[in-house]
Amino acid sequence: MAAAPTRVLTIGCSCINRFQFDFYQARHPSSEPQFVRSLFDWNIVSLVGTESILSHAIDGTLGQVLGDPAQYHVEWEVLLFHRQLPGVCFFHEQESAKAFDDPEQKKALISKLTHQAAPFLVPDYPGRTHLVWSNIQPNLPDTVNNVTPWADFQLTAARHRTLRTLGVKLFGPDTGFTFLTTKADAAADVIDAVGVQVIDLPRGPEYEGAPALYDSFLTSIVEQSHR
Repeated sequence: MAAAPTRVLTIGCSCINRFQFDFYQARHPSSEPQFVRSLFDWNIVSLVGTESILSHAIDGTLGQVLGDPAQYHVEWEVLLFHRQLPGVCFFHEQESAKAFDDPEQKKALISKLTHQAAPFLVPDYPGRTHLVWSNIQPNLPDTVNNVTPWADFQLTAARHRTLRTLGVKLFGPDTGFTFLTTKADAAADVIDAVGVQVIDLPRGPEYEGAPALYDSFLTSIVEQSHR
């Protein structure tokens, strides 16, 4: 029996991964089921946040954490955070944040986030999982300015090891990883580490990247899973 195809999940830091997954699957429709939507897709999640989410998933508390309405709080009137998930900003839930005193609004949001977290709440999968992390979204530093320290989005050797360790604990020893970073936002000793790719995408107002930006490594993942 053929193995299930590799599923691809983003684990931060921002929306560019989801945009690139969507661009790729639009040109390769048969690959669409492999690009699983999740809690990370439309949120801004620093390395601290990624570690927190994966750690809670590993110890089985992520569902409980997401389901606790008392832990959510709104800052700057429109940005939603969670006290037990430091480094996680539910950035595109600004309308929910504005009405977060409404119990029904809060209930609906928690239901949505719990649904999005499904791949991490129930990590078992008959095929391989490949995790993609990136800090290359051009407008990311400006977007997080005064909200989350930019240092928390910069890749270091220690954080690279930690995310790989957590990913393997959650999804198994065959888990694959791709870390996309600009040279300026990665420590020198991590540039040649396993799975790290330097993409010097200029900083600026853009947020999607060119439609084929991820093609080479996504094609490699998709083709490998069908061999």
